Amino acid sequence: MGFHTMVKGKVLVTGASGFIGQELVPYLMAAGYQVTGASRSLASPATLPIETIPLPSPAAPDEDFARLLAGFDHVVHLAAIAHTRLPEAAQLYHDVNCILAAKLAKAADQAISGKLVFLSSIRAQSGATQEGLVTELSPPRPSDDYGRAKLAAEAEIAGTMPRRNFTILRPVLVYGPGVKGNMAALIRLAARKIPLPLQSLTGQRSVLDRSALCRAILHSLRSTNTDGGIYIVADRKPMTAAAIVTAIRQGLGRDAGLVSIPAGLLHLAAILTGQQQRWQTLNGNLVASAALLESTGWEPTIDSGLRIAQSVLPGNGAAERD
Repeated sequence: MGFHTMVKGKVLVTGASGFIGQELVPYLMAAGYQVTGASRSLASPATLPIETIPLPSPAAPDEDFARLLAGFDHVVHLAAIAHTRLPEAAQLYHDVNCILAAKLAKAADQAISGKLVFLSSIRAQSGATQEGLVTELSPPRPSDDYGRAKLAAEAEIAGTMPRRNFTILRPVLVYGPGVKGNMAALIRLAARKIPLPLQSLTGQRSVLDRSALCRAILHSLRSTNTDGGIYIVADRKPMTAAAIVTAIRQGLGRDAGLVSIPAGLLHLAAILTGQQQRWQTLNGNLVASAALLESTGWEPTIDSGLRIAQSVLPGNGAAERD
């Protein structure tokens, strides 16, 4: 994709150096936007050819956020804490994931002519697993401090921006080159040259191509159809753990290498070894529909398996394991 000469607006991207931001920044630039990053850490990767300015702390006064947004047309708020083992984790999640978003929204309501796009999470709506199809009409039932902080941030934004010039996105599990968290753990598992007893697992989980999420963010900036809305973002079809591992191994140039052991035995083994959480990650259901966002004109990724395989190709940041 070539760079356009006409600037379509100035965008401030918080958390620009993170997993999502590293693909989003060049994507927005290619679409004709002038992008500046904002971060608590000013050490941006050399791969991001943008200026990075300091992001105020959640405790900073409102005036600091007003100064931060002066001169920008749009804000994409990615900065967040997803995993922490620090003491007072609930307060930390609330400060960084809610208070920071609330202060940005308050400043944006006065300062920007365009949109605020807030990256929330499916965890604002559900726990790590949920039976039945999850849609935006499903009652929000976050099960942890991270999800509760994201849900509180959504409410703050909606209550602070009466012009409704915001869009809130709730992505499911995101994959792409250099991914971290649960997907990275699954990649490490798949990269081991051993058969894996996952063939019998039937749990369905929605996943999200990072490129599709970037498309959703750009669509939200451009489309007034999304103003004031909250949208789940997911690929078209969910996948089982077996299908994800098969795709990863295809990308690594290997056979699927899966064997079938009754799911009940695997569940019992997980209980006996204290691996209940890992079992839920591998075989729990969390199927979410992005039909509402599709109805506004966004196009999801259709072939998730192919995109997962491409994301772990050598040179794309996937670490090979013996």
